[in-house]
Amino acid sequence: MLQRTIVTLLIIGTGILQAQEIGPKNQQKLTTVHISGQIVGSENQPIAFGNQNKGGVNKPLHTITADETGKFAFSYEIPFPDYYFLKFHNNQILNLILHGGDSIKVFGDTKDILAVSNIVGSEASEAMNQFLLNFGKFKKVQDSLKFVYQQDPSKGDEVNAVFKPVAEAFYQKRNNFINQYAQTPAIVVAINTIDQDKEWELYQKVVSLLEISFPDSPTTKNLTALVENKKKEREAKAFLNPGNPAKEIALPNPEGDTIRLSDLKGKVVLIDFWASWCRPCRAENPNVVKMYNAYKEDGFTVYSVSLDHSKERWAAAIEQDQLIWPNHVSDLKKWQSVAAADYIVRSIPFTVLIDKEGKVIGTNLRGEALENQLKAIFEH
Repeated sequence: MLQRTIVTLLIIGTGILQAQEIGPKNQQKLTTVHISGQIVGSENQPIAFGNQNKGGVNKPLHTITADETGKFAFSYEIPFPDYYFLKFHNNQILNLILHGGDSIKVFGDTKDILAVSNIVGSEASEAMNQFLLNFGKFKKVQDSLKFVYQQDPSKGDEVNAVFKPVAEAFYQKRNNFINQYAQTPAIVVAINTIDQDKEWELYQKVVSLLEISFPDSPTTKNLTALVENKKKEREAKAFLNPGNPAKEIALPNPEGDTIRLSDLKGKVVLIDFWASWCRPCRAENPNVVKMYNAYKEDGFTVYSVSLDHSKERWAAAIEQDQLIWPNHVSDLKKWQSVAAADYIVRSIPFTVLIDKEGKVIGTNLRGEALENQLKAIFEH
């Protein structure tokens, strides 16, 4: 979906580190961290130390140059407990959980820092980076299979057959990771793998655990605020719960004639919010076409609500993607669309499946999920 994503580094986190006193009491500030190590490939190269909530990758908090053997060491007074990173000259990133008073040693190779690294003094940071490594491998498989499907939608079943066991294995590992590190900030890295719509309870659980293990972290505070806003949004979207009547939509088609959603009563309807400029929408269109062709004779149709601004681009996309159903509407106001406001659409593609009486069956059904739902309804 088109939406803002959290930076892959660490707007998610790992591990509880006990503050370590270094030297006599009262001589060392508890906010000071000591980081040292040796990185192959960083000989005489700069190593940046930074934080996503204070400067980000482009404005590091501190930079040090490794010696001719790749060794480095520095102390720094961090502004707050949070997720920090080391950025190397080739832009590779290694993530650290720091509470203040930490003493950590880092070893690795810049050829592939996540795959070849060891963090001594922070088991949680080590676990966090390993999770990111595994997630990266999973994403490569997912993206490659998605590309295959986009190039040839007829391979959908084949792609799903390959992807399903890979996905099941990854999400099982993710759940095991959350359980194993539940009492540490490490579980923040699982956040980007959780579908907020389908796994809302798990998302809330992870954030609530972070509120216990890492309460002073700005990242945790940001996630807590996000959850509160999402709760309000979900309450506002309660009208989309299964069994509730769908709100009326009455908008013009490309020819200027008004088509009402209620005109389609008696059919199972997929309300599909999309746009010509939305790449994920365009990638999903072949599947919607496939479902329409498979079930149109059974009483299934699509009511496409475009968040376009250009009538020409909207009409061209309908033709290019062969969206052959007749129900295409738009007020050409993009995100200010009346229908988008009524349905509280924050990202697209967004779908609502309604039954023959106009009552909600489910939302955000796409791909295999939509196919399975229609198979259950039409029994073939």
